[in-house]
Amino acid sequence: MSTQSLWPSFGETPSQMTPKILLQQQAKLLETITNSYISAEVITSKHPTLLNKVSHILKITAPKVENYSTIIVEVDHDLIKLYPLTVVSRIKAMPVTYNATNESEFLVMLNKVFEERETIDTIQSLLIQSKSNESYQNGTLK
Repeated sequence: MSTQSLWPSFGETPSQMTPKILLQQQAKLLETITNSYISAEVITSKHPTLLNKVSHILKITAPKVENYSTIIVEVDHDLIKLYPLTVVSRIKAMPVTYNATNESEFLVMLNKVFEERETIDTIQSLLIQSKSNESYQNGTLK
């Protein structure tokens, strides 16, 4: 006697980008935009305080500035459901939290964090210092 599957048909799996993949894409784009003076990575872990939650952080590093690194943004969502999620701007002195119920809102909130004055100032300062340090080391400082 053969075993009959009692599982329902799950149909076609919808195509959707996960928050982690969207963050990883932005990390690669930042590296490209900054000519690799700034590296970026997404670190994923279980949320430190919330059960059944996962946390993704986008961390940037400036290798030519003593490997200085800082966290730009943290994204937290349920382990199973991707949305709703929270976007926490970690670049500010006092973290600011935004909520998103879908991918479109998530991208808007992420863009808001990237366009914050603190984010822009941090990246510009790291770029200036990176290029200056590189010029000094190469003997081409003007």
